[in-house]
Amino acid sequence: MRFIAITFLIMGLVSTLGCLGPSGPPIQWSRNIAPFADCQDPKLNDDNAFSVGETSRLIIEKQTMLTKADQEEEENFTQATLKWAKPQPVQRIIVVADKGKLEFFEVQVTDESGKWKTIRSVKNHFQDQYKLQLPEPIHTQALRLKVPKKWESRRVGGQKRRTRGEGGAEVDIFKPIRDIQVYYALPPEETAMGAEPAASQ
Repeated sequence: MRFIAITFLIMGLVSTLGCLGPSGPPIQWSRNIAPFADCQDPKLNDDNAFSVGETSRLIIEKQTMLTKADQEEEENFTQATLKWAKPQPVQRIIVVADKGKLEFFEVQVTDESGKWKTIRSVKNHFQDQYKLQLPEPIHTQALRLKVPKKWESRRVGGQKRRTRGEGGAEVDIFKPIRDIQVYYALPPEETAMGAEPAASQ
């Protein structure tokens, strides 16, 4: 009886784990749509991780006078911005940068009114790739990485450091980025019809 009870218990666990496991076919991704966007530095979205682009000045476009908060934002941040001619579905974002060069940044998209909305704040990132995958695509006409000009880090010997020179002058104000890639999930019917998805990342 004990053997039968244990057998049923194991079968129940296997069945439960099977229900909790991944279901359905794997996601097939589109081709990288970042190269089709306008960017202030073409090396940021040229689909080539061997080239290196840089962030640029963060400029707030307003018809009226800038507030103190706007001025501080312009003084303290740089940006890497992609703009498409029309809204695009954005669901998977990959940022490639050398280790330690992009520890802090915000991933932002514009809403229907053109205002920037932060979808992810990244902190203490020290790998050479950052990957963000959303459960559903966001339709937007622009994507931006908002990057602080300086930050504190505990990556060197456990001590805090700033991206500053010994004399206090800022260094590496504009941050190097190797590539920004953007994808969206292909509909099942497109995959079945033989649409060519992007290579798996």
